[in-house]
Amino acid sequence: METANETTSAPRARRRRLCPVCRSEAWRIAYGMIMPDQRATMPNTVFAGCCIEMRERRNPKTGERELGTPAWQCQNPSCGHEWW
Repeated sequence: METANETTSAPRARRRRLCPVCRSEAWRIAYGMIMPDQRATMPNTVFAGCCIEMRERRNPKTGERELGTPAWQCQNPSCGHEWW
């Protein structure tokens, strides 16, 4: 299933996701010990280490509080928005 945040012209592995806040490119967050040879097969991925934290945030569109584990991170340095 495709979402409005993904482009449809690229193969599945290379689709881009856009930040819902600033519309910059966002990368998937990977957790765990990922070996260098595996990392090489995962372009456009943020490697967050082994600690998975539940975070509370305000949804930027609705203003409601949400609890979850971030799965995406905006790559715009001035934004850095993370969401799940």
